[in-house]
Amino acid sequence: MNVLAAFRMPRPTRKSRASVAAVCLAAMLGAGGSAFAQSAADPVIVVINGSQIHESDLQVVDEVIGRNLLVREPVERRETLVKMMIDTILLAQEAKDRHIEDKADLARREAFARNQGLMNNLLAVVGQQAVTEEAMRKAYEEVVVKGAAANEPELHLRHLVFMIAPPKDDAAIKAAEQKAKAAMDRINKGEDFALVVGEMSEDPVTKARGGDYDWRMRGEMGREYADVAYKLKKGEVSAPFKTAVGWHILKLEDMRTRKPADYDKIRDRLAAMVASAAQLELVDKLRAAAKIERPDQSHEADKGTVGLK
Repeated sequence: MNVLAAFRMPRPTRKSRASVAAVCLAAMLGAGGSAFAQSAADPVIVVINGSQIHESDLQVVDEVIGRNLLVREPVERRETLVKMMIDTILLAQEAKDRHIEDKADLARREAFARNQGLMNNLLAVVGQQAVTEEAMRKAYEEVVVKGAAANEPELHLRHLVFMIAPPKDDAAIKAAEQKAKAAMDRINKGEDFALVVGEMSEDPVTKARGGDYDWRMRGEMGREYADVAYKLKKGEVSAPFKTAVGWHILKLEDMRTRKPADYDKIRDRLAAMVASAAQLELVDKLRAAAKIERPDQSHEADKGTVGLK
């Protein structure tokens, strides 16, 4: 089990309803409402033309699409999600009234949602079963203790973040890049990094403290962050760079030799690391054992050889 790889890209297990999120959304699109009976633990929060939406439905939607919302304030975030659910139900009901329904497309979406739900449930169980005291102790020794002994310094960073939402939208990517360049121009002209963070950064957690990203080792940041951060000199500011979630600018405030973190203080992170390693190991094992054919790629290869014979 490669706990080091999992430590670099942690994927904590979830016990929530995320595993059936897509299924529920598909049901909402098709029928317009929740099928669950009301209970004190799961109250109805809105009724749309007789269709009830429960608190649990809202939780599902939050877990499915909430990660893409820029809204972080709890009340505003909740209202945004409720409005999205209302619009979804209204449009789904209108589509049924107009007999605009692609049954084959809906069947494909439901099949994908079911497979995704089964996958998430399996990964959650595998992760939970892997998290034992022995496994966490081993991960601690391999990653934390040995990592500290390697003498790679711990870095104190500040960062500017400009989110890309939606993540794969070209216009959103370009807009975030332009914001990063504008911030870089201000920094290059001598403005204080923390001041620029306070006025421009889109990370609500670190924005209030001048972009302070705290002390971190290589394994505690994404690969793109580490590749940039460990090339900086003390006091130096990086050029803007892109990750899957946004455009970023880093400043290296200081560096030091780090002592291993206390085991009891990072138990949760170790558990997430061990669970993720077990999940990745299962995926690799299943891929290796499966017979996977790609007719689409063979067709592309055939097109590439046309006229070459």
